[in-house]
Amino acid sequence: MADKQEQVVRAPDEGTSVEFAPSLLQRLMTPRSAAPSTDDLVRERLAAESAALRQKEAEILGSISAALEKENLDREKPGMSSEVLGHDIEAVREKIERMEKDKKNLETPELARARAEVVACYTNKPQRPLDCWREVDAFKAQVSKLEQQFVKSLH
Repeated sequence: MADKQEQVVRAPDEGTSVEFAPSLLQRLMTPRSAAPSTDDLVRERLAAESAALRQKEAEILGSISAALEKENLDREKPGMSSEVLGHDIEAVREKIERMEKDKKNLETPELARARAEVVACYTNKPQRPLDCWREVDAFKAQVSKLEQQFVKSLH
């Protein structure tokens, strides 16, 4: 502070007048509102630092996102992409729809006849149901035949 006072105020002798440096006079003549205050300088600095931090954060998030995406792609096994899985799901959906349609068409004339023979045998021989084993075996054979056809249709 002593250096500034020596630059600003010059008093060579005690009886002489005081002279002020032109820079001091200029500063005194400038209105306070034109000169940035310390608070304004601090706010500007904080805003600049905040913007720089946001920029760094965006870069870091971008690099993390890229690394995670690369890691996920590396983990995918060949043939396990979402496109391949989508096709597999569609194929399973088609098989299920075909199964539902085939289920309705399972009743063949042979199966209906075998079922009617089992029902007639049990109705005619209520006291001796074990005598209907031939009709039951014929019905089971028809069901087995239809099951095999159904399984083959799935492939």
